[in-house]
Amino acid sequence: MMNSNKNGSFTIAIIGGGFAGAMTAVHLMNQKEISVNIVIINTKYPLAKGIAYSSYSNKHLLNVPARNMSAFQDKSDDFLKWIKNHDTYGALDQNEVPGMFLPRNIYGKYLKEIFDNAIRKKGDNVSIEFIHDEAIDIEIVNEKATIYFSVSPSITVDKIVLAMGNHDPRHPDFKNDQFVNHKKYYPNPWLNEAVSHPEKDEQVLIIGNGLTMVDVVLGLREKNFNGKIYSLSPHGFKILPHRKFEPYTGLMEELKPPYNLELLVKTFRSHVKKLREKGVTGEAVVDSLRPLTQKIWITLTLKEKERFMYHLRHMWGVARHRLPMDVHKFIQQMVLDDKLEIIAGKISSMKDSNNKIEVVINRKKLPEPMTIQIGRIINCTGPESDINKMSSRLIQNLIETQLVLTGDLKMGFQATPDGHILQKDGSISPTLFTIGSWLKGVLWESTAVPELRVQAKKMAEILLR
Repeated sequence: MMNSNKNGSFTIAIIGGGFAGAMTAVHLMNQKEISVNIVIINTKYPLAKGIAYSSYSNKHLLNVPARNMSAFQDKSDDFLKWIKNHDTYGALDQNEVPGMFLPRNIYGKYLKEIFDNAIRKKGDNVSIEFIHDEAIDIEIVNEKATIYFSVSPSITVDKIVLAMGNHDPRHPDFKNDQFVNHKKYYPNPWLNEAVSHPEKDEQVLIIGNGLTMVDVVLGLREKNFNGKIYSLSPHGFKILPHRKFEPYTGLMEELKPPYNLELLVKTFRSHVKKLREKGVTGEAVVDSLRPLTQKIWITLTLKEKERFMYHLRHMWGVARHRLPMDVHKFIQQMVLDDKLEIIAGKISSMKDSNNKIEVVINRKKLPEPMTIQIGRIINCTGPESDINKMSSRLIQNLIETQLVLTGDLKMGFQATPDGHILQKDGSISPTLFTIGSWLKGVLWESTAVPELRVQAKKMAEILLR
């Protein structure tokens, strides 16, 4: 067993090397007052970039305009300045860049440069080491935590930040378990192999109809695939584009705590109706609510949160997670050209048939089932959100030993809004902390850069207390 403490300082382990974990480490490295050893534990995806910003395609765009993508809460123009000095993007019209949706892999390069610069400039009070292995268990004795790995020797540290990011998608209900391991099924849509080497005459079925589906469609077309693509989801909602509109303040001026879900929905709908009567898109109301979303969610009762998840979650997702206009037009054209078909329904049955997969779909509001011959199935159902159904050995071991407790709505951990893990007696853990998607049950909005950069800075401050 390796003990990471050195020179009398204390050791912080960060499990997860994506935006949340890497930026927490950056803030720890940028301070000069406290001696600290940092251990970053990362596996599967590139350090600092994570899966989100290491995309295989230049056509996979950020879903937030460049002006809102600074990695630092207190330096709002940091990303814009970086872009201006970038060899390729510096040539763009700098007046247009703030409103542009730039490639995600370019943003990944920005994050990697921030991380590398922090390492290069860190003071003698900070040391950093990396373990490229899967953490599978944690044991805490006398406020010291021992982390066990799949292959590497265990280490003992003082504090741990659980920053693993989004979990892989859950397998769809194929009505036949044998297809989970089928060679024509691709469970991880974020890997290049999901869209690589498609047969030109095959048809592709995408399970899911959100932003990840769009990424996969773009990836397939980039690989010169010209066959028919089907996108299946229970509701078949249309994805909306980002439209230009003036910031809306009417809703914010009217909302006052304490918040009540029924009144919130009624007020929200009245403002959407008011804007639509003026010819303005209702998404302006959604965007105006963004600064208050976490505060509202925290004050709702568990029953209200459950009602929101059951009745409003999907509609909220459609309104919140929109496409850059150029990408939206491309997708719409594919629909018009009958190259992409959006289906509302569920799989009824599947079977192998002449080197294809025969899929029978029960369509919503249509009496007759639909049968299609598929050459490839790609899972785009989105990250698994039910913590009890995650396949991660670390998460399941933490739940079993009750070092973490399942959060509200089974999303993430029971924790305080600023990331202290709650123990089974209700007190805060002095050893375990969390950030990002693992706070979704607590904050709801906890996966986008505007939230994560605030959390990362705050987390570093908490860890150094």
